[in-house]
Amino acid sequence: MIFSECLIGKEIRRNVRIDVDEGYIRNIEVEAGSPNIHGLAIPSFVDTHTHYISYSLSLNRPRLDGIRSLNDALDFIREHIEDSLGEVVIMEGYDDSSWERGITKEDLDKITDKPLVLRRVCGHKAVLNSSAIRFLKGKFGDIPNLNEDTGLAVEDLPLSLSKYFPPTDEEIENAILNAERLLMGMGIISVGENASHRYIKKLVKLDKKNALKIKWRVAAYFKQLENIKDILDYESENFRIVGLKEFLDGSVGAKTAAFSKSYSDGSTGKLLKTDEELEYMMKTAERLNLGVWWHAIGDLAIEQALRVLRRSKRADKHRIEHFEFPREEHYKIAADMGVKLSLQPNFVRRWGNLDGMYRRLLGDMFFWGNRFSFLENLGANYAFGSDCMPPGPIYGILGAIYHPLKDERLSLETAIYRYTKTGAEILGDETYGEISVGKKAYITVLSRECLEGILH
Repeated sequence: MIFSECLIGKEIRRNVRIDVDEGYIRNIEVEAGSPNIHGLAIPSFVDTHTHYISYSLSLNRPRLDGIRSLNDALDFIREHIEDSLGEVVIMEGYDDSSWERGITKEDLDKITDKPLVLRRVCGHKAVLNSSAIRFLKGKFGDIPNLNEDTGLAVEDLPLSLSKYFPPTDEEIENAILNAERLLMGMGIISVGENASHRYIKKLVKLDKKNALKIKWRVAAYFKQLENIKDILDYESENFRIVGLKEFLDGSVGAKTAAFSKSYSDGSTGKLLKTDEELEYMMKTAERLNLGVWWHAIGDLAIEQALRVLRRSKRADKHRIEHFEFPREEHYKIAADMGVKLSLQPNFVRRWGNLDGMYRRLLGDMFFWGNRFSFLENLGANYAFGSDCMPPGPIYGILGAIYHPLKDERLSLETAIYRYTKTGAEILGDETYGEISVGKKAYITVLSRECLEGILH
């Protein structure tokens, strides 16, 4: 195979011949003659922070992706509510960051008496109508962090919809297989999946049937550790449990991320765990030869994560998820410690413009965040992941190369590198992630049309 262009390391070379034998790259020759495959050959993508099983399940529900105003959202709900089956109607993926105001319980009550739950795209916030509140209270009692007066729920309920409304085993299996088709279509070979214990058990069952094609590197939720203790040591080429997940704070969109200064409306986020709780989790993970995956978005949560990780002799085994708004000293500390960082450049593209949600809610704290070029200069151990907002790497690559702060922009080559080679490395895989002799021949080709869309 001779590719018209090929990414080798962080450099794009032309007319590159790649010889493959038994699934491995055996020879690479640059300027090898006329190409027979046009486009840019890159290592297949590695998406280091994902929720593809949950996302795939959500595709069975009405989704409000791309709806840009409150009125359009209410029209969508009216249009779909009567056709929705089940005791409770769940709609997913709304993003109110550009709406004139947020959606309320009263808005939903005017539309339907059916129990209705709307979950925001970040997964940290939901709005319920009165019927849904009564339904949940009748079945589960008081719901943590649910304000019954406003219908606003943060953290527990939106993050744990599958606990309150569990999918069937068949639905989970179909979701995994559908997610694999989606991943292959986006040129992704490996994911760092945040998964509940039921999803993990189903992945193992499918893997034992040789039904998995994608490499699933999974983080289990710490509170569900007992549910998977019998399969913690199970691993294969396509499945391995590599981490334990916990939330240190919430999200900016839900105004639950923990900052040292207040949001523009005077509200504040909060830390969700004590240092002692986190140290116990960290030591438990190390005893099991796993890393922690700590969600930390605001500077207070990032500071807490780094403070606790400093107590470990194996800090480079652990991860901080998002690491979105650290103060300058936090960047330097993380780089010096070698802590693994999974960043989401798609958040920059979606909410990080100079007139976007982050700037409106955070004021000058906005400038603390997502300093990709600074991380490069520090030699930090970071890679990119999508968090499925939206799924896939291309949107995020746009966020990295067109960062609103020009000094923080990455080249296309470096952005892809952070979505391939370093992604494989922080997931613990060394046999793929780059186009190099001796590596597995997982190659994705970006068409000219795709490249033109990215670069222009």
